[in-house]
Amino acid sequence: MEQSFSERLKQYRRDKNLTQQELADMLGVSNKTVSRWESGGGYPDVPLLVPLARALGVAVDDLLDGEKPIRSLSRADWQSLLSFAFALGGGVLFYLLDLFMPMVLCYCAYLGCMAYGVYLQKYYTYHSRWFQISNALMCLAVNLTFVTKTVIAAVALTLFGSSQAMLGASVQGLLLSGKGGSILFGALAILVGAVGLTAVIQYLVFRWSSGGDACRLRLVLVRPPIRRLLPGLVPWLAAAFWLFYERPDLPVALYEGQESAFSLCLAILAVLGSLPLLGRGHRRWIPAVWCMTALCWGMIGLRVYKIAWSPVTQRLIPYSTTLGSIYEPLGQASWAMPLAAAALCALWVLLQCVRFSRVEKRESVPPETPPEEAEKEHDPSE
Repeated sequence: MEQSFSERLKQYRRDKNLTQQELADMLGVSNKTVSRWESGGGYPDVPLLVPLARALGVAVDDLLDGEKPIRSLSRADWQSLLSFAFALGGGVLFYLLDLFMPMVLCYCAYLGCMAYGVYLQKYYTYHSRWFQISNALMCLAVNLTFVTKTVIAAVALTLFGSSQAMLGASVQGLLLSGKGGSILFGALAILVGAVGLTAVIQYLVFRWSSGGDACRLRLVLVRPPIRRLLPGLVPWLAAAFWLFYERPDLPVALYEGQESAFSLCLAILAVLGSLPLLGRGHRRWIPAVWCMTALCWGMIGLRVYKIAWSPVTQRLIPYSTTLGSIYEPLGQASWAMPLAAAALCALWVLLQCVRFSRVEKRESVPPETPPEEAEKEHDPSE
């Protein structure tokens, strides 16, 4: 049975997780007006149809008619696909050209492709939100690779001349000696640099695509429900997993299966972290929980090696980098693990509590001239 306009309006509003008052504020009407529309007591005026559809994230045809018409791809659709091809294909081109060309030239080629994709979105296509999200993700991936390779090349040239193999050996030595915190701080610095560079580029893209001074971004602090903050405990539970290996009486077999056990633990934590988000309006954060859980796998590289297993004497001995290859080092928890958990938890809370809203700048209107002064200005006797 086909839905009426009031039923469709109510369904779209609930899918958008909006109250009647919030929708009324977005349209500049009273909540009684929205309630009358949803109860079937009237219809919105024609000038309100387009703002209403934009507020609900649907097309005007979806509001007026439940049967979606089958239409052919228009020129704007093909240009929209072309803009996606340039913005996302530029990132793929960056990784392909990086195999045999200087990285700086590859990065410039990516920026050119992305700029042309944004140009198509601004002047020839629909202003798609999916384009902004996918472009930002691809830009973050490219910037992360660019910053990482730049830092590695700079450190290798500074410390070891031009040998990156010696740098790799030095990093491995730091991990085995229990100084994984230094590697963690370096990784966090690279991540912050990549995110900062991405934020600058995306802000410039936003200013250009929105017409410069036509609008601006405003930082808004929100108070999310508790259920959206609960997944922030996942990194802490992942770090607590390694406290189990602090017991001195554990058999060696448990140390050998650390990675498999930790993988199973992360899978369970991903499922448990997704359970509070199964309600309406929160499901979109479930992929973010799985991504945060996948980042917890990096704790494998933060293990310290204090003891080693001797297959000859069948006993545990203190670990040293001078031991032979027959000795098997046994990983344990380090102080860098709770630090990584705190960083991931803070990132999750920041994503839940910080929002950027788009504010249109209003042009200043000059004050009206009082009637008495206007009469004096036009008085012919003066």
